[in-house]
Amino acid sequence: MDYVIAVDIGGTQLRAALVTLTGEIVASERTATLVHEGAEAVLGRVLKLIELVRAVVLPNDRLLGLGIGAPGPLDPVTGMIYSPPNMPGWDAFPLRDRVAAATGLSVTLGNDANVAALGEWRFGRGRGLRHLVYLTVSTGIGGGIIVDGQLLLGRLGAAGEPGFLIVDQATGAIWEDLASGTALGREAALQMPHYPDSALHKLATPATVTAAEVSLAAQQGDQLARQLMQREAHLLGMGFASMLHLFSPEILLVGGSVILHNPALLETAREVAYANVRVPLYREVPILAASLGDQVGLLGAAALALQCIE
Repeated sequence: MDYVIAVDIGGTQLRAALVTLTGEIVASERTATLVHEGAEAVLGRVLKLIELVRAVVLPNDRLLGLGIGAPGPLDPVTGMIYSPPNMPGWDAFPLRDRVAAATGLSVTLGNDANVAALGEWRFGRGRGLRHLVYLTVSTGIGGGIIVDGQLLLGRLGAAGEPGFLIVDQATGAIWEDLASGTALGREAALQMPHYPDSALHKLATPATVTAAEVSLAAQQGDQLARQLMQREAHLLGMGFASMLHLFSPEILLVGGSVILHNPALLETAREVAYANVRVPLYREVPILAASLGDQVGLLGAAALALQCIE
């Protein structure tokens, strides 16, 4: 049997898995990241996870390579990570080369959102397509773009950042400033004092409210929360329309906690997108929930490893 090892590095959690060439996870391990302990300590935990899943490989099996998905900014060509906002102390850290030296494997590093796009393209709803846009809506808005069967990287591997699309010329606000899960919670905090009877006050305070509470209150029929979710759907849908025009994909897939926990939100955002495209053909492009769920980071890292050995 042939395998690759997949590593998913997050600000709160580290995961590693042994994955077959068809995307079957046969062994996986996870642990807390503990970013406050610094890059060297986190690297040690990553290597321990790799060792644990590697132990499952039998003598007659082949281990073809290792893929890592990590927060950016990073350079996939040099394998360096440059000060991710959620991982302080990782300034110009040679992650790829350090892992390669410790494991003796061929290692490839990619931005976590780009890696997720590869996972959906190879193992998920984008399988068999040549043009795909993947978006993730959670704390921020990230994404990855597949064009002509290739991941769009750009200079220093920094292309494909849809959340940074400027959508308000007066304030300079970017898309994720307005439509991310963080932004949804922030808007709720601004509106709650004007709606003293809102059910949101039973779930949180303006200082603590998050997108999760807004979603729950909306499902309970709360007027303010439903208005906030309608606003969120409109902002997302307008951004989706822009993505269709920019990249003309065969499919637009959306993941992340805000979307995965709110199917109705995606339905409304899809309607907004189709209503605002200027080219009618774009209404034929499916806008669907991503299919790999919580495994998208690991399967994306596996897809990254496989892409570099084929």
